[in-house]
Amino acid sequence: MTHPTHLPPESSALVRAADGSRWRPAGRTPTGEQMYVLDGVDPETCARWVRARESELVELVGELTPVVDLTKAGAQ
Repeated sequence: MTHPTHLPPESSALVRAADGSRWRPAGRTPTGEQMYVLDGVDPETCARWVRARESELVELVGELTPVVDLTKAGAQ
């Protein structure tokens, strides 16, 4: 499933919403849609109802964009 945010289909990276909040991938729905939890929440141990589908997240907090880790890119 491709969503208008154009994120990689198996993204494991942190994403930032238009409102500035950060979200971490947390599995997929039975139909294949990416799910997210707020950064800082452990997706392995949180309840399923805490997770947000990508489509509802975009509707609530705006477009999602990958967060670039500048330390991995050589920044100091």
